[in-house]
Amino acid sequence: MAAQPTTEMAAILKQVAEEGLPPWENYPHAEARRLSVERNAYWNEGNPEVARVEDFLLDTSPRRVPVRLYVPEGAGDNGPAIIYLHGGGWVICSLDTHDGVCRRLANASGLRVISVDYAMAPEHPFPAPLDDCVAAVRAIHADAWRFGADPDRLAVAGDSAGANLALATLLRLRDEGGVKLRAGALIYGVYADDHTTQSHREWGGGDYLLSTATMDWFWDAYVPDRARRRDPYAAPLHAQDLTHLPPLYLSAAELDPLKDDTVQIVPKLQAGGVDVTYSLWEGVTHACVMFSRMLPDADRQIEEIAAFLKAKLA
Repeated sequence: MAAQPTTEMAAILKQVAEEGLPPWENYPHAEARRLSVERNAYWNEGNPEVARVEDFLLDTSPRRVPVRLYVPEGAGDNGPAIIYLHGGGWVICSLDTHDGVCRRLANASGLRVISVDYAMAPEHPFPAPLDDCVAAVRAIHADAWRFGADPDRLAVAGDSAGANLALATLLRLRDEGGVKLRAGALIYGVYADDHTTQSHREWGGGDYLLSTATMDWFWDAYVPDRARRRDPYAAPLHAQDLTHLPPLYLSAAELDPLKDDTVQIVPKLQAGGVDVTYSLWEGVTHACVMFSRMLPDADRQIEEIAAFLKAKLA
C-alpha cells in the first residue's frame, strides 16, 4: 500500500492547499524570505514558555552573527547546550520562523538551545552561510560562559538546509580542528542536488509542501556554480570521508522529496564508523517538526531528538 498522510497531516495539507499560496520560486528571494515569517506566524502562535530568551551578537568575522538563546526551566549553569541551525533552503526562514521548534526542543531536553541567524543566499551564496555556522560554533565554544554552557558538552542540530549546514559544520570542524562537538541531530536534511531520486519522483510534485521545483530554486541560489555542488561541504553525500564524526541522529519524513537524501547518507556514515540513530517518520511531510499546533507527531519527534541529544551530552 502506498504511503499516506496521517489524519492530522492530511488536515494540514488541506488547509495549506485551500490557502492557495504561490510557491516560493514565484517571488524574488528577499520577498520570499519576508513572506516565510508571515506564513509561519500561524505555526508559532501559542508557543510554549521557557525561563529565558535572549538575543546576542557573536564576535565573529567578517560578519557578526546574531544568535538567540533559549533557557528552559531548571537548566543549571555550565550545562550542555544545543546549537540549532534553522531550515529554509539557505534562502528563507529565520530565528522567528523556528522559534517554536527551539522552545520545544529546549523544554523537551532541559538543555539550552542557541539558534543561529546565519547569512542567507543568494545575497550570500556558498560558502558564506556555512562560514557563519562554523564561526558561530567556534565563538559559542570560546565564550560558552556567556550562555551558561559547558564548552565540552555542545551539540549541533538542524532541519532541512539546517541539517545540511550542521553536517557540513561537523565536517569542517573535523578537518580544521580546534572544536569537537559531542553529537549532531540532522532532521530531514538535504545532502545533494540529485532530484532524480524515487522520493523526488513520488513526493516532489508540489502537493506535499516541498517540491522539486522549489529545491531547484534553493540550490540555484545557494550554489549557483553547478560544478561546486560536488563539494562535500555543500553536498555532504558526495564526501569521500565521513569518518571521525560524533554520534548522529538522522530523521527522514516519509512523504518528503528529500527522504532519499537521508536514506542514502545513513549507510555511508555507518560505513565510516559513525554511531548513527536513524528514524523514518511515517505519514508526514517535510517541515513536519514545525507543525506542533496541529500535529501531535511533531512534539513526539522533538521529544525523540531531545532524548538523543540529552543522552549524548550527559
